[in-house]
Amino acid sequence: MKNRVYKSRWTRFAFWGLLISAIGFTSCKGNNEPISDKPTIITAVYLEDATSTVTDRKVEFARIGQTLRLEGSGLLGLEKIYFNGHASSFNPALATDNNVFVSISALTPTIDSDPAKRNTIMLEKNGIQYTYTFEIRASAPTITSVSHTMPLAGDSITINGTGLQGITSVTFPGNIVVTEGIVSDDVDGRYCTVTVPAGVSTDGGSILVIGANGGAYSPAFFNFKKGLLHNFDDVNNASWSNGEISDDLSDVIPANGNLPKSQGIYRSLNKNATTMAASDAAVDITRYWINNSVWATILNSTVIPGSTTSDQVAVQMDIYVVGEWNSGDIRFVVADGFGASRYCMIYAPWESDGKRVPFVNPGHWFTITLPFSDSADFEGTDFQGILNVIAGVTYAQAGPWLENGPVNGVLALPSNVNVYFDNIRVVPLNTPTYSDFPE
Repeated sequence: MKNRVYKSRWTRFAFWGLLISAIGFTSCKGNNEPISDKPTIITAVYLEDATSTVTDRKVEFARIGQTLRLEGSGLLGLEKIYFNGHASSFNPALATDNNVFVSISALTPTIDSDPAKRNTIMLEKNGIQYTYTFEIRASAPTITSVSHTMPLAGDSITINGTGLQGITSVTFPGNIVVTEGIVSDDVDGRYCTVTVPAGVSTDGGSILVIGANGGAYSPAFFNFKKGLLHNFDDVNNASWSNGEISDDLSDVIPANGNLPKSQGIYRSLNKNATTMAASDAAVDITRYWINNSVWATILNSTVIPGSTTSDQVAVQMDIYVVGEWNSGDIRFVVADGFGASRYCMIYAPWESDGKRVPFVNPGHWFTITLPFSDSADFEGTDFQGILNVIAGVTYAQAGPWLENGPVNGVLALPSNVNVYFDNIRVVPLNTPTYSDFPE
């Protein structure tokens, strides 16, 4: 289903050539009837796409915002074109008796349209209306995040994004397809939930969802165990720690339900929920270090190519939060020895665009994703450059701190948040392109 789209001058010229040549299409069929008196009929619909190798493609559905060529007869003199009952503008100068070009208005309703008008094209001329059955979809869906990207089989996870109405299948790495038990946000399309099946590939990859608005891939970060650096169990690269850090813990949390739980051994930052005082500068209460001398071995070029740009690769780890997270952040320090503000990425879910926002605790383990490009020191470089920095640092260690201080201009507050963590890993963020029309 994946299709790469290549742009070229030829396809762009071909597209505009179609528009220009439309004026020259046959406008009558050898009779003497006035064109305006002919019955209006659509016989086929074509998608006009200059980015595709097929610039004029016959289709059975289209999305809002796309440009179509309606083929039929009696189209000269057309006054109105409606999709799902909503009018879309078109240029009569490009119309002939057999063809008219029109772009579906971005305001066209889809799932929430009048059921009697849904999935229809209606033409209006001389007070007479003609209706043609044709599927109209919303914009292509997207996946913006996944609640847990290294869950266990049987865990229920949430896939967040846009256009996620009516999801009928979720395909996991290893081509493991789930079609039952999927719950979609059919009103706003912001999420769907699914139970993770057994047999998901440990090589990891993308999740593919298919629904009412088509398909979408997640980044290739799901179950990417090849990038696992530390999990306290079978991959244990601990270096040292200090401050309010717990010893190894193994009680299953949360104890009940089918939402993601702890996986073996884990630890806690701010183990006793000590109150972190507000400060004008970041003050750390906990540090945990893993041995980053293994990065180049675990993360070799077959796992993540060195040419991968810093915005397409990230640190992930799974966390579980106890208490109100109204201040305090996780600072993941990648290269120790440059001071507290260098070569690090910050996670503070209570801050957004310089404003304090409420953190809604999901009550289960979830994944945080920290792209390397979030650090100004890594922005604009590639993964090999990141590995080179790590190899040359004074102290061969990396890991999460829990600290309290202002973030992006938002002042700190006293906080006693307690954060459990596990499964520190590096993952790719590249997202395959989904095509409605594989070529």
